[in-house]
Amino acid sequence: MADHRALSTQERNPRSAVLRTVFAVLALVPLLNGVLLATVEALKPYEVYLPSWVFPALNGILVAVAALTALMTRVLAVPGVNDWLRKYLPILAPEDKQ
Repeated sequence: MADHRALSTQERNPRSAVLRTVFAVLALVPLLNGVLLATVEALKPYEVYLPSWVFPALNGILVAVAALTALMTRVLAVPGVNDWLRKYLPILAPEDKQ
């Protein structure tokens, strides 16, 4: 008899999985900017100033990380990839094996 396995939530709804992941990563933007702002304020008494390019550069890096994370999330939602993971890397399979 064939081994029937139900699809994971990510496999059934890959677009939602990607959007949730991107949202989670981009939610770090205000946190990153808040930490940078606090760092700028903490360095003022020492007359140390961050270059003006630091804020846009770090925000751009965060956007790039979100895009790469979205791509990887989408690849990991492909049923064939999950079948391979179940067979060769079960620790990364979508099912929890606790």
